[in-house]
Amino acid sequence: MKPAMRIALVHDYWVTLRGGERVFLALTQMFPQADCYALIAPKHGLPAEMTGLPIRSSFLGRLPGSLRHYRAYLPLYPLAARSLNLAGYDLIISSSSGFTHQIATKGVHICYCHAPLRYAWNEFDATIARQRSPVVRSMLSRVLRGVQRADRVAAQRVTAYIANSTAVQQRIAAYYQRDSDIVFPIVDTARFAPQSTAGEYLLVMSHLHPYKRVDLAVQACTQLNLPLLVVGVGPERARLEQLAGPTVRFAGRLDDAALPEIYARCQALVQCGEEDFGIAALEAQASGRPVIAFGQGGARETVVDGVTGVHFFEQSVDATIQAIRRFQQIAWQPVAARMHAEQFDAAHFCRGIQRVVDREWQQHTSAISTLAPVHASTLKVFDDGR
Repeated sequence: MKPAMRIALVHDYWVTLRGGERVFLALTQMFPQADCYALIAPKHGLPAEMTGLPIRSSFLGRLPGSLRHYRAYLPLYPLAARSLNLAGYDLIISSSSGFTHQIATKGVHICYCHAPLRYAWNEFDATIARQRSPVVRSMLSRVLRGVQRADRVAAQRVTAYIANSTAVQQRIAAYYQRDSDIVFPIVDTARFAPQSTAGEYLLVMSHLHPYKRVDLAVQACTQLNLPLLVVGVGPERARLEQLAGPTVRFAGRLDDAALPEIYARCQALVQCGEEDFGIAALEAQASGRPVIAFGQGGARETVVDGVTGVHFFEQSVDATIQAIRRFQQIAWQPVAARMHAEQFDAAHFCRGIQRVVDREWQQHTSAISTLAPVHASTLKVFDDGR
């Protein structure tokens, strides 16, 4: 009898519940026999959906403050990825926003790429520009060039890449010179439903980091005297509060269970940053609400201009104001937004992942029969919203 296939699933850091973590949860349900790893995986303080999931951490999980200050350890992440002992696994699926694709393995390694390392690649210039000291800018530039070289070398060891959007596929090709398949992230549309009540506010659902450009939504709504609810946390909050007028409210981090009602009660979601994909945009549409989005990156796939939302193409306050005014002139159809969001449900995700896994395994071994396909019961787990 042939031994059972050994499978490992690896994620960057397991400290909050966002789109990348939902993808990882979906993978754990597709491959329940897999061992789970993360570069940082604290034992306590996780969202309810993550508790009970046995995740093995790298040495970073044992460092002081790694849960609260996980970004401070970013320089150590490549070393942490290479420190994981995955030599005994036949198949490894990494969920990477910049680090886990660097793991060392002798097995088939399929990387689901949420985005190449942002601050070293497409945010390189902005990362350097944020440094006030010329000396620091020069040193950081040299460091990030070294990060790029190591990142590109690591990318050649990956068996196959899966991109979460066309925008990320293009970055993988440009930065790593690698082809990739596109499998859109899982959107749990069953959690959300349109409501007949009129929207009460414009909504931002985002981490508050500079590249998210939440400042544009805050300033636009302040100038237009429109109600705006900002949901999310991050280093930009203090600055955003200084920019905000009396119509802007900051809710901080909300419990995941509260999000369906928050989406359903909004007039529209406002998304001013260039998203790699943009799950929040589809969650809003699953709730029957349109999206006002900067029309680059993932928004070109997640938002249909004039049907499920409005695109604008300049990251400025004036362009954001004009997009909001255009949004106000359109009679939106909640059913159209909902139908568009349903194209990104769990069944599509599962079939896309399984197709790539089957193809890559077949190319590396004739023992494809040892890898069980995704069964209907697995898909039902997602369709039931669990």
